[in-house]
Amino acid sequence: MPTKRVLTFERAMTRAQSYVGHKEKLPWLLDKATGKAEQHYESLLASWESFQLFIRLIRCWLAGTYPAPVQSILMAVGAVIYFVSSFDLIPDAVPVLGFVDDVCLINSAARANLRVISSFRNWEVSFR
Repeated sequence: MPTKRVLTFERAMTRAQSYVGHKEKLPWLLDKATGKAEQHYESLLASWESFQLFIRLIRCWLAGTYPAPVQSILMAVGAVIYFVSSFDLIPDAVPVLGFVDDVCLINSAARANLRVISSFRNWEVSFR
């Protein structure tokens, strides 16, 4: 029986390229991620704001209303893919620790894109 390979962030980034290249697949991914995030809100408290920001950033980029750099979109999509996958470095089924790697990865991706996030937040505020 074939074994399933653990999803690393590198593999998530490879999958992200496919999603970004085929934009019609992104809404499904974002909806799935939003549902899972709402279901596991307490596990994501440390990265909730960053994760929600990634979802909004990707949706605005997808709609063509915000011109984010492609590398930042790839990282955001990669983080979303990693979160959605239940079979990553620490599987989600592991009590207490299952989302620790997801939170760390989301926070790392957010730190790597602070300028883009700041610009996006300013853009969002200007349209409210």
